[in-house]
Amino acid sequence: MATKRKPLTVEDLVQRATGGRKFNRHALFRPSLTYYLLKDPFWVWCEYHAPKEEAVDETTRYDELRMQRGMAHEQQWVAANFPDAVKIEPGFGFDALKNTFRAMLTGAPAIYQPQLWDLERESYGKGDLLVRDDSAPSDLGPFHYRVLELKHSPALQEYHALQAAFYNENIGRLQGFTPGELTVVLKNSSATVPYGGKEQELQHLRALWKSLRDGSIIPETKRPPNASRSPWRLYGNKRAAEEKDLVLLAGVQRRERDKLRRKGIQRVNQLWDLRQEEIVEIIGDHYGAIAYSVAQAYKVGGPILKPGRRLDIPRARRLLYFDFETSDTVHPTEPPHTYLIGCYDGTRDQFVKFLARGAGDEERIFEEFLDYIGDCRDVRLYHWTDFEIHQMRRVARRWPTLAGSLERLIEHCVDLKEAIQSAVYLPVPSFSIKSVAPAVGFHWRQRDIGAYQSMVCYWDYLENRDLFAIDRALIYNEDDCRAMWHVDQNLTARLQLSPRD
Repeated sequence: MATKRKPLTVEDLVQRATGGRKFNRHALFRPSLTYYLLKDPFWVWCEYHAPKEEAVDETTRYDELRMQRGMAHEQQWVAANFPDAVKIEPGFGFDALKNTFRAMLTGAPAIYQPQLWDLERESYGKGDLLVRDDSAPSDLGPFHYRVLELKHSPALQEYHALQAAFYNENIGRLQGFTPGELTVVLKNSSATVPYGGKEQELQHLRALWKSLRDGSIIPETKRPPNASRSPWRLYGNKRAAEEKDLVLLAGVQRRERDKLRRKGIQRVNQLWDLRQEEIVEIIGDHYGAIAYSVAQAYKVGGPILKPGRRLDIPRARRLLYFDFETSDTVHPTEPPHTYLIGCYDGTRDQFVKFLARGAGDEERIFEEFLDYIGDCRDVRLYHWTDFEIHQMRRVARRWPTLAGSLERLIEHCVDLKEAIQSAVYLPVPSFSIKSVAPAVGFHWRQRDIGAYQSMVCYWDYLENRDLFAIDRALIYNEDDCRAMWHVDQNLTARLQLSPRD
């Protein structure tokens, strides 16, 4: 006769969750680190080893609004789909852990914000939602729980699936049954992700985390001026500059940088005295030529023309440098739209702006912009990257009466970034305008504002009908336009080339 299993208790689950170990947050892995392990491991290293006084919190109002919008989406989704979900309170700690287990033992249909710990494997975290599933038993009874992760994102990302997989692993250990799949609920859809095959990926991420925590590896930063995320961005920028790290070489990829490091070359200035052939021998013809030439640009502190190339920027009677500012889905009521068109007229030394008041006003500012340009045959319009081109085509789809005029305008646009990058080596980590313009002497008047913060200025302007709320966004946009003009004029003059008509 089979022996009846003794029912699990809260204490049993606590033992499974802790393995008798004390909780030490600083030494533990949390699944929310998955994003940083994949995208920014330097940030994780900084959390354990960077001087604390170097941390600078750069969280903006945009960041706060985006988090609030994400939380509101999550709460509304749970309320609509699992109105009887048990919400775990308090938000964190040992009491929250016990309350999670009480809800599991009573077979709650859904558990919102459960504590999912596995201290034996140095892991803890707070999931989004556990949903009861009666298709298979577990140690809890004739049912088990499966993981739902809620993301305010239009598309499934790798880190979404892996974060959910970590929670799936934890709930499997707790309930004695690991579900074969998990669900990631997105902004307008959901994705079912098989758990099978994820174990190796999870093991790799755990090993990477331990190496970062223990300091056995020091990862490189991302490319400045965004070497890492807040609060370690400025520290990462400073560290890369002081160490003259190879990440400062625009156009040289991670694999090639690692090849150089394995040969003992850690710094840009170590390349200065090497012949191009020596570098090519290590990383190949293509990247060897780039690494050699960009290093020489750092050595001389200025641009170097690529062999056989000239800076060939198309010209016309009027030269216009334009930049768009857009509003995104973080705003609760206004749909995405272009709210500001800034345009610096290099021929007249004049900056003009076209500012909307809401998505419904987008058509007007584009009509005014087209009127200002006039006959496209007399104009060259310069932008940086193809962002503005994509936006104009989106505007054409929203306002079909503008489609023909915008397509004709696009024919006279010049991607200044591509024109320069195709012909010139520069002492920069990347060809973003925020890297190139300072390298040739241009600096933005405001250091604490970017595209996302400008959006918030615009939203304040819409809400308050206050001109002063938008001033900072206008200054930022004007500086973006003038930065392009400055780069164009500076490089053209320094390379002593005649413009092409």
